[in-house]
Amino acid sequence: MENFSYEINDAIARVTFDSGAMNTLKADAIKELGELLAELDSAHAGAPLAGVILTGNRYGLGAGADIGELMRGGRSELEELIDRGHEVLSAIEGSQYPWIAVVDGYALGGIYELALACRGIVATPRSTIGFPEIKLNIFPGLGGTQRMPRRSGLVNADDPAGDAGFTAVLTGKNFRAAAAAKIKMVDALVPEGSDAADFATGILRNDLGLLDRPRPSDLDAAESLRPMVAELVARATMGRDNPRAPWVAMDVMIKGAAMPLDHALRLERDEFLEVASSAEGKAGMRFFFTQQSTGKPPGKLAGKAKDIKKVGVDGADGYMGNAIAYLALEAGYEVVAHVPIKRFAASVTDKLRAKYARSVSKGRISEQEVETKVAGVTVTTKLSSLFDCDLVVEARAEDRQIKSEFFRQLGSGMPKDAIVASNSSSMGPAMLGAEFAAGGGQGSRFVNLHFFSPAENPRMQLVEIVSTDDTDDEAVASAHAFVKRIGKTPLLLHDGSVGFLVNAGLAAYFGAAETLYREGTPVEAIDAALRASVFPMGPFELGDQAGLDIAAGLVDSIAAVEPPEVEPLVWKMRELGRLGVKSGAGYYDYSEGRATSSWEGLAGLAGKRGTKAAGADEIVARCLRPLYDKAAELLDRGIVSGEAEADMAFVLGMGFAMHLGGPLFYGRQQGW
Repeated sequence: MENFSYEINDAIARVTFDSGAMNTLKADAIKELGELLAELDSAHAGAPLAGVILTGNRYGLGAGADIGELMRGGRSELEELIDRGHEVLSAIEGSQYPWIAVVDGYALGGIYELALACRGIVATPRSTIGFPEIKLNIFPGLGGTQRMPRRSGLVNADDPAGDAGFTAVLTGKNFRAAAAAKIKMVDALVPEGSDAADFATGILRNDLGLLDRPRPSDLDAAESLRPMVAELVARATMGRDNPRAPWVAMDVMIKGAAMPLDHALRLERDEFLEVASSAEGKAGMRFFFTQQSTGKPPGKLAGKAKDIKKVGVDGADGYMGNAIAYLALEAGYEVVAHVPIKRFAASVTDKLRAKYARSVSKGRISEQEVETKVAGVTVTTKLSSLFDCDLVVEARAEDRQIKSEFFRQLGSGMPKDAIVASNSSSMGPAMLGAEFAAGGGQGSRFVNLHFFSPAENPRMQLVEIVSTDDTDDEAVASAHAFVKRIGKTPLLLHDGSVGFLVNAGLAAYFGAAETLYREGTPVEAIDAALRASVFPMGPFELGDQAGLDIAAGLVDSIAAVEPPEVEPLVWKMRELGRLGVKSGAGYYDYSEGRATSSWEGLAGLAGKRGTKAAGADEIVARCLRPLYDKAAELLDRGIVSGEAEADMAFVLGMGFAMHLGGPLFYGRQQGW
């Protein structure tokens, strides 16, 4: 067997699940497990077994189902996989001899469902357990929605706001072993220093009563919990009916709680197959698969990353520069914060401290620890202080002259093996790298590291890494490794598009929204239609949040290549100083940071405005089609390597609804 092995000693079978890498419950593993069960049953018939200890490899039991199989499989293939999985897990659950699963590392998704079918589960303190499926627009399909609540209950009896069955399944939260034990996701914790399999063997021989679990009382009142849970799901989906997975999973859990287990498993199975074979289920799995793959450097870059220890950030007094300095500091790098203008230098540490305020208030870090961290940052106004950094990231205003001057000066002193990057949202390495080389720097070591605001927010995951044909592999590999270490998702792009990928698409999207407004559709209606189905906020809301000066700077760069037929409204807003939330005035008027109403003066900037107001469906179609067209164009030009990568970028960088798959996936569904 490629995945499983076993040995029987003193009436106990020790089964090891080891695929050679992170274990997944793929089709061949399920097949092997069924064959192993038959062999154990045969052995038990000849010499009765006291039980089975199931262990994993160095990673733990494993990390769920094989997402590639689920993603590629049609309805019939999924049915075969799920039915065979249920057959094997039910055989383990109903076995004549008890199984105990040992978790020493990961037990996630389908692998945790395998553990749930065992009589008991023990875990080492280092272990992590959970159901990530809801984040993939699916939910547990091998019994997790039913066996988990029968252990922990649907809600926490001791703390209604705490974790239990609903939160484990519906939030995709991972639990460390101690937290999992508190809600009976595992039956016992292996004491520090003890052998996990020996500990499980002791339970099997001497303390099987430890694995007895009373039926949680709230299963009988499951339907009464629906309003409370529906409110939580609605918050997570921003009030939308989609993605369907959390709504269906909630329903399956509530209905299944009142059924015999075999009936409940059948209900889960049918609903899982419906969701997993749907377009949004496929979109979610595709997104997960893509994010995992982009997190690994391509083969030609593997092992080529330079060891970066010291990171310099130019413009560390600014909003984005300070955020990049914070990310580098949190990732354990030595940080040099360069400030071009002396009077702003003192603000760097104050802004860094502010980023820890929430963690301090929640007790995650002490004020003294914050002071120690911040004190470790070298704040300087001397450009030469950057010359001994392994990586320098520039984060100045989106102004070519300002950036060019900086890079020419930097080029005079940076060593040839250092890596230099710009956070520019529109000017690529062909342009700015040439300025760096003109100053004496090594142009082949120049890349763009384009962060998305607010960069310190973990939800703003994307960083576009832009290179040219002349960029050397070590520079790209090192940039990729840096982005991974600071907790972001790297996306490799080729230079040649103003605005790179996401901002180029964003500009097309903004342009379509402006056209709708000029024709007569109100700002509020445009924002509401797109917010209701696709994005966390509409285009005008987004512009105000990001800053209309930044949006105007992007349009400046695009206009230098493709002059607009009509002067963009965002240019006029910049001239008036209506820059959005940060200035208290943009497309909307604001009071204490909250929008009060759209700005009445906007119509006067639009010239002769039409009277045609588009409906919601037309708004969505007309704004998304240019976004789709731009993404398809950049894919065809080789700016981005694949459709899935492009779609992932718009989900992470622009907030495109993941269940819709991204503009290219969505457009294919529309027949575009």
